[in-house]
Amino acid sequence: MENNNGIFVSTGNLERLSRILNYQLSTSVLLIGYYFSPVLYLAIIAAVLFAPYMLFVLFREKRFGWITFFIILVLCPIFISLLFFYHTEYFIIFMLIPLALFYFYCFLLKITIGDWVQERNAKNERCNNLEEQLNDIINKEL
Repeated sequence: MENNNGIFVSTGNLERLSRILNYQLSTSVLLIGYYFSPVLYLAIIAAVLFAPYMLFVLFREKRFGWITFFIILVLCPIFISLLFFYHTEYFIIFMLIPLALFYFYCFLLKITIGDWVQERNAKNERCNNLEEQLNDIINKEL
């Protein structure tokens, strides 16, 4: 939602992403049990399903640096693993590295989103205070 000045005032996407990251990070504990194949597959499925939504919110919030960081930290190691280790017996081990990096990225993002929400709330409060002061000035002159 935008106010009259064109300033984006909703923190809904960021707060929803923050809540989802809480659950997403709890699945990173599943990486410890990678010897149990079903647990590993659940962690992979969660990462694959969550990544597009996360990138959508980052794009919508115009956090292009974080999208670039995602590409470098997560996607590049996936492509490197596919190119160099696909036909080796260590392929599964090398595919765990991008998965661990994805959950590390989610952890860093979770820490940062709290600051983004606080900044957005402070900006909204400042805009509301300025609007109230402007209305008070207009009402006094009338």
